[in-house]
Amino acid sequence: MSENRNDYLIDIDKILGPKLKKKLPRFAVKFLKRRIHQDQMNECILTSEHYKGAEFFDDALKYVGITYKLRGVEKLGKDKKYIFACNHPLGGPEALIIGSAFYKIYGGGFRVPANQLLMNLKPLAEFFTPVKVQSKSQSREISARIAAMFESGEQVLVFPAGLCAKKIKGKVTEMPWKKMFITQARKYERDVVPVHISGHNSNIYYFFSWLSRVLGLKMNIGMLFLVDELFNKSGQEFVITFGDPIPYETFDKSKTDLQWAAEIKDKVELLSKDNGCPSNM
Repeated sequence: MSENRNDYLIDIDKILGPKLKKKLPRFAVKFLKRRIHQDQMNECILTSEHYKGAEFFDDALKYVGITYKLRGVEKLGKDKKYIFACNHPLGGPEALIIGSAFYKIYGGGFRVPANQLLMNLKPLAEFFTPVKVQSKSQSREISARIAAMFESGEQVLVFPAGLCAKKIKGKVTEMPWKKMFITQARKYERDVVPVHISGHNSNIYYFFSWLSRVLGLKMNIGMLFLVDELFNKSGQEFVITFGDPIPYETFDKSKTDLQWAAEIKDKVELLSKDNGCPSNM
């Protein structure tokens, strides 16, 4: 059976499944559809010149009205396999921006570890490798997919913080970086490229993220507003800055992998200089 454009539409009813949908009141389902802009996202898929694949990154950015510029591309080797370690300021736009940029630089040969929710964005699902962002455990199947991703000839982009930046004591703050990318860089002999993306979310998002922490909720309520944040960025230009590649041999036993991860995080923060955004992450 051949696929068609409608196969790639976002359907909250299917994502929830019949059991969960039955448990939720009708107004809650309608609320979710509005929060994720289901109609607008599907309009983008239906009207885009390319409804799947790497070209859709550009189509989606054009639909939303987001532009970007690149700095430091000349530092990258076209025949090298890297791990790109990036800050996580926004939660949505950076995935589209990075995808568009990598398509221009490397073609379609890149992958991004992402949470299961992004796998429901069918036009771009082929570029995501599912991980359990907030879990220390991974299933054997997911672990095998991650290994295959790093073993492949494709570029790999990671967000070591795992979660979007939060506002803490009035300052937008990147969460501590996990060490996995350092371990994998050494294991698969991939140099690491620090990457900084400019921008930040709205105070509404930061408020609900703060409220989730205060209430001790496992789920960050702010995540429900991430698609809002995407559409609110219409008309903005972002800056992606690539740092100098760091040889994987650098990550020796003089520091722990967590310490190395923190050092790369500091290097990424320094890349924000003169890119038109605040000095914080």
